[in-house]
Amino acid sequence: MKFSDITLGVSFTLLGLAVLVHGQQMKTSPFFQYGAGFFPSIIGSLLAVCGVILLIKGIRLTLVQQGGFWLVQAGPWMRDRERVINFVLVPLLVVAFVAAIESVGFPLCSVLLVGLLCQRFSGRPLLSWVTAVLVTVFLYLFFQQLMSVQLPMGVLTDYQGR
Repeated sequence: MKFSDITLGVSFTLLGLAVLVHGQQMKTSPFFQYGAGFFPSIIGSLLAVCGVILLIKGIRLTLVQQGGFWLVQAGPWMRDRERVINFVLVPLLVVAFVAAIESVGFPLCSVLLVGLLCQRFSGRPLLSWVTAVLVTVFLYLFFQQLMSVQLPMGVLTDYQGR
């Protein structure tokens, strides 16, 4: 599937503006001049600017070309069942991860997400699940221990030792 520059430009501009607005609504820190919304605001602004540039490029290209105007075109990979499954599987698993992370917990959700995706894309089950465990341990140590971000433990809360 190919998206035209116009479609992507509008999408990126709207996404960037949404991130910018959300970032501006975050609380500021009493200790610093910037707060939690500082980096999202920068990212949102840059994304919106890139979206506008892409939109202008798409409009220019459409005016110059004689090939017609299109927003989305199906690519040849859309005929391959396995690729379509992969394309649908990734966002589906991410949505399931987000929906389950509070109740199930970060460690189990992360191992399942990474393990399933690694196994699907590599076809090597043992390596996939070892990688999933190692990635989860790294992410847990980095965010929970180093960055002091409280990750939801879900069903493992009783076994946390606190």
